[in-house]
Amino acid sequence: MANTYFQFKQFRIEQDKAGMKVTTDGCLFGALIQPVPTGTILDVGTGTGLLSLMLAQKTSAQIEAIEIDESVAEQASHNFRTSPWAGQLKVHTTSLQAFNPSRKFDQIVCNPPFFKGNALGKSKVKNQAVHDHTLPMEILLKRCNDLLHDQGSLWLMYPPYEMSLFKEMALKVGFMEANSISIKNTEGTSAIRVVTAFSKKKESVKKDSSIVIKKADQQYTPEFIELLKPFYLHL
Repeated sequence: MANTYFQFKQFRIEQDKAGMKVTTDGCLFGALIQPVPTGTILDVGTGTGLLSLMLAQKTSAQIEAIEIDESVAEQASHNFRTSPWAGQLKVHTTSLQAFNPSRKFDQIVCNPPFFKGNALGKSKVKNQAVHDHTLPMEILLKRCNDLLHDQGSLWLMYPPYEMSLFKEMALKVGFMEANSISIKNTEGTSAIRVVTAFSKKKESVKKDSSIVIKKADQQYTPEFIELLKPFYLHL
């Protein structure tokens, strides 16, 4: 029987209730995010709580997570409570549209759903995790703009085409690209995901880079190992 959890060096992700399990690109996203050292972070659509926990390992900031599905939110809450950073993490069972906090955030992170169309699967939880009908990028952008401090940063991961659409909209409302990282499975292939940090600060200078997950022999690249070594159990 397969494990219902994913064990990291400092925490465990229970994930049997989640529509989106722990993935390599999701872990890489968490490793790439440069969290604010203090202050407040909002994790939108936390799922299992993966991003929040990876960030808690790297920062002293207070992290609030929101998750629309009640059972998934409870599992994220369990993962938070059993981690070394229980006092730093909190989950709210709500949608981004309905979320009404009393403060703005210094940083917002999100691995949003992106599948479009009507070809939904049988699992409601998985549909919410991967199909954008629950969180269209127009709504994501508007709410993040509302909830982010003027000096704050927004970190997102999308496939390349979806990221190009989001960037176009974000630039129109005053965001600028501060950092853009293309993720490739192997060298010489097209990017499968793009991680972008957006900022409202006028002095932002854009940085472009890329990372390859595996070499031709299917072993992890040194760059990937360096990023994930603090987290992956066997690196």
